[in-house]
Amino acid sequence: MVSTSEPLIRPPLQRRSQESLERVLTAGFEVLKEHGFDGFTLQEVSRRAGVSIGSIYSRVQSREALIMAIYERVMDWADEQDAISRDGSRYDLDPRERIELIVTDMATAMLAHGDTLRVFMRQAPLNPEVWERGSAKSKATAEIFSAALLERREDINHTDPELAVDMAWRMVYTLIARWITHGSNFESPRPLDETTMVRELAHAIADYLL
Repeated sequence: MVSTSEPLIRPPLQRRSQESLERVLTAGFEVLKEHGFDGFTLQEVSRRAGVSIGSIYSRVQSREALIMAIYERVMDWADEQDAISRDGSRYDLDPRERIELIVTDMATAMLAHGDTLRVFMRQAPLNPEVWERGSAKSKATAEIFSAALLERREDINHTDPELAVDMAWRMVYTLIARWITHGSNFESPRPLDETTMVRELAHAIADYLL
């Protein structure tokens, strides 16, 4: 396993080396999507990226470290999280519109990264390192979601607004994660498209909080 306190990648200094590293990370993610963790080999990443095995090992200490580096790269949602934070400050919206917008932003951001999340969510129960990093990412995202909603805590019709917002996050995360890992009709035969699902989820969360 890879210690979370150790750097995953030895950063390159030259532009050519930086470009090679980008190709390695891109190729590595494609291999993960196509073949999963069991089929992930440095040989295949090397072939697709056009970079030697020795060059890969000069940047990462192991196959597992490269997988974690890929995970951290593709799970960088800074732009989406900034949008969620901005929408938390939308005082021009009424309470229902604002809550539904925040929920829609969060659900849409997760779904946009569905291919990435699917790979790592399915592996998490089998890999403690993926579990730890995935949990940390989810908790950090929960803080952003909660902070956005609690900017106007006076709108939340619950004796414990923090608890209500935490439950709202759990509902959003659970439904979207299930949709990503199991598809749209695993638990119900009723056809449901993504747009309708997100809309109804936002309505339901607003009903709960208001």
